[in-house]
Amino acid sequence: NGGGGGAPAIGSGYRAPRELSTGPVSLLQLQIGLLASAKSLQTDLRQLAASADTSSSSGLQRVLQETTLALLRQPELWVYANVESGSVPFNTSESTFNRLSMTERSKLRAEITTNVSGVRNGNAAESSGSGDADATNEFIVVTVLVASRQSVKLKQADSGEALRETLRILGSTSSSDLMALEVIWQPDGSGDVLSAEELVMAYPNLQHL
Repeated sequence: NGGGGGAPAIGSGYRAPRELSTGPVSLLQLQIGLLASAKSLQTDLRQLAASADTSSSSGLQRVLQETTLALLRQPELWVYANVESGSVPFNTSESTFNRLSMTERSKLRAEITTNVSGVRNGNAAESSGSGDADATNEFIVVTVLVASRQSVKLKQADSGEALRETLRILGSTSSSDLMALEVIWQPDGSGDVLSAEELVMAYPNLQHL
C-alpha cells in the first residue's frame, strides 16, 4: 500500500504590506514523520482545509495553531523530524518562500485536497487504499512552512522535547507577524501511507528522534 496523493493542504498568498517592507524575514520549516497509525491527523487536516479561511491573517493563524496542536496531541507517533530556520532580506523573502514551497509540493504525486488563498479544491475525501498500514514501517509526513516578521531561530529537533518546543514556538506566531503559511502532508488519503524507502527518498534530511 504505497503512498498515493498528497496535498499542499492549506496555504496563503504572500502578505507584504508596503509600510512593513523593511527588515529581515524569518523563514521556518518543520517536517515531522509520524507512524501511519496517525490516520486521524490526515482526517483533521482535510477537515481544516475544507473549513479554513486562508484569505485572512486571522484565518491563517488559526490554521497554524490547529495544525501544531494536532501534532502536539500525538507525540507517541513522532518518529522523524527536521527543522530549518533562517532569515532573508525582505525583498527576497517571497521568492525564497515560493521556492521552498515548490520543492515540497514537487514531492507529491497529486494534489488532492487544497485550500490556498481562500480557493478550495477537494475531489477525494477518502483514499482508495486498503487502510491496513504496517504500524512500524509506514509513515505520514507533515511539512509546516512559515514566513514571519518576527525574528525566530529554531533549534534542530533531535528529541521529542525539542520538537515539542518547536511546535509551541511555531503555533504562537501572531497573525500580525504571519506573512505566509503552507501546511503540506503526504499522503492525503486515510488509507495511504509512505513506506520507509519512500520516506528516505523524498525526505533525506529527516532525523530519527
